[in-house]
Amino acid sequence: MSGWWSGAARRARGAIVVVAVVVVAGGCSSTRRVARPPAPTTTERTVPPVATSAAPTVPTTAAPAAAPAAKGAAAFVSPIRLDNRPTPVAGDTNGEMPARDLVGVAPNCVASRAAAPSLGLLFATARDKGVVLGARECYRPLSGQVAVKRSVTAAGNSACAAPVATSPSGAPKGTSMHGWGKAADFTDADGSVAFGSPGDRFLNAEAERFGWNHPGWARPGGSACPEAWHWEWVGDGGILHDSPIRADVVALLPSSDGQGYSTVTGLGTVTQHGDAQDSGSAERSTLAWLVVGGARTPDGHGYWLVGLDGSVLSFGTAGSFGSAGPGPPASPIVGMAATPDGRGYWLVGSDGRISGLGDAGAFGSPASSGQSPRRPVVGMAATPGGRGYWVVSAEGGVFGYGDAGFYGAASGRSLPAPVVAMASTPDGRGYWLAGADGSVYAFGTAPTLGSAAARTLAQPVVAIAPTPSGRGYWLCAADGGVFSYGDAAYYGAG
Repeated sequence: MSGWWSGAARRARGAIVVVAVVVVAGGCSSTRRVARPPAPTTTERTVPPVATSAAPTVPTTAAPAAAPAAKGAAAFVSPIRLDNRPTPVAGDTNGEMPARDLVGVAPNCVASRAAAPSLGLLFATARDKGVVLGARECYRPLSGQVAVKRSVTAAGNSACAAPVATSPSGAPKGTSMHGWGKAADFTDADGSVAFGSPGDRFLNAEAERFGWNHPGWARPGGSACPEAWHWEWVGDGGILHDSPIRADVVALLPSSDGQGYSTVTGLGTVTQHGDAQDSGSAERSTLAWLVVGGARTPDGHGYWLVGLDGSVLSFGTAGSFGSAGPGPPASPIVGMAATPDGRGYWLVGSDGRISGLGDAGAFGSPASSGQSPRRPVVGMAATPGGRGYWVVSAEGGVFGYGDAGFYGAASGRSLPAPVVAMASTPDGRGYWLAGADGSVYAFGTAPTLGSAAARTLAQPVVAIAPTPSGRGYWLCAADGGVFSYGDAAYYGAG
């Protein structure tokens, strides 16, 4: 895989229908040469048999780790089961979903709005852990389902493709889980994911945590056409109506006085807590790509949201200063930071490229300076004066530019989980790094005030934010859980 974005995706920013057509042209056949099991050119079966045997890499059906249920609350029942399947999208037709119900997640991958945020977090987790994971196809329109069925039938594998039904008028009707935007055919460094490959091991270890299920028919022994690469989203409970798995929060934005905060999801929903002002959200907007981060204005009456393609949405008093470019960057945007006067912002990509917009100055970047972090960049923080910034990578490496001083890094340690975010102290003489497991690493004047590392988290931590005094901070997890330390008060989860 050369670069994060395919050429077709670069030419199709925001054009979800076009992306879907390009995806279909690629088909679903495996390009990896493997001896076991054979990889047919196929999609999933509609009513598969339950697997009769399990391969060593098949995940358990245990529920993702979660806090004990409160007294009187229903016990968690994991939707990760061999016979569970995705639910249809209410009001839509399989394979004919409108753009408003789809959102771009990665190259060759457009998914239903319900499934997309968790899929985005799954891709980000793989990237941060150094695992190459992509998609050959996610949403598949009706025309693609018809084409795949014809192709595999011509190859003598008719039973290996989802049937294409026929309406009373003779028109084709889709039945594939891809047609609901709730299935993904994954790839890794060698092509389509194969049993026993790095991509297969990663998916079996991590996917169920985000609500992604490997159905029984796709596992070895489950049918005549097992597919290591095919996974389905049942995070809403699936057709078995089990407990939902939430994994959609991407950022936490403190209010200017520290008496509240807002949580942001991958669909641009902004939920207010404490005195955080509601300045609007992208919840009802048609999004071309997932939202991956945000920043609040200095006056507390507005905020920006940034998409993984570098597009920026402004709300309240937040000014519009442009986006990263006319199309998706070479690597996904992973974070942003606002200038102290609120008249600009920086965007940072996973490859370390930084775009300064408005009055945000250019002080350098890992990409422009020839520095090569061992793992992708995951976030950034600006200095109090706005004349510099830090960039942090998944292995805990810290890179300072402008007047951003270096106070240490976590890259020399054996980390239990990737670093996912950073925050600066108010005096600019220190910073915190947050790990996906809730670990917090403090440097310079940043005090150590506690962490969530000893907790059993249902979802990974995705953000850290300081209080105005610098004597506290919040951690936020992908399920909306918020953890407060020092003088950071708790105002609710979201």
